[in-house]
Amino acid sequence: MLDAAAIILAGGKSSRFCGNKALVEISSQRLIDRVVYKLKDFFTLLVLVTNSPEEYQGLAVEIVCDLIPGKGPLSGIHAGLVASPYSLNFVVGCDMPFVSGELGAFLVERADPRDDAVVPFVNGYAEPLSAVYRKTCIPFIEASLLAGKPKVAAFYDQVRVKYVRDEEIVAFGGADCFFNINSREDLKKAFQRLTK
Repeated sequence: MLDAAAIILAGGKSSRFCGNKALVEISSQRLIDRVVYKLKDFFTLLVLVTNSPEEYQGLAVEIVCDLIPGKGPLSGIHAGLVASPYSLNFVVGCDMPFVSGELGAFLVERADPRDDAVVPFVNGYAEPLSAVYRKTCIPFIEASLLAGKPKVAAFYDQVRVKYVRDEEIVAFGGADCFFNINSREDLKKAFQRLTK
């Protein structure tokens, strides 16, 4: 097991989904339970960031809330990094049914001491919500949030980011690892992938 934490973001409003997508069932398992199960054997600590902690009681995770609320996923990353005792942290969304603990461990191991973040770059796009962040990112994230720049990658030009390309990701499931559920249609697609 790695000396690293996994930070699970579950603070979104799920407005397109019309309900808390983390609690929806997929293959007889709540989505949040599936994500926890996929990560628990790889990371010493799991931190769940949510603004409705009462909905997640009983999970084997440390639950924290946003410290700078109302700013989206970047607020969640910030809160998770502040709460984590570990330098390196794998951040994922609660809505990713095919998240890979193996990929998270690989990204942690790819971090050189000088790297502040290790971010997959797949099919021409960065995947900042399935990436590794070092606690050194905290002041830069805070500055972005307080400056009204809540885009997750807003602070990237202030830190050292290592990008991991498609060919290194394919062994862990490729682009499927980053599939996330934003709508009922996405949920249907996830079911279809699971029953193939």
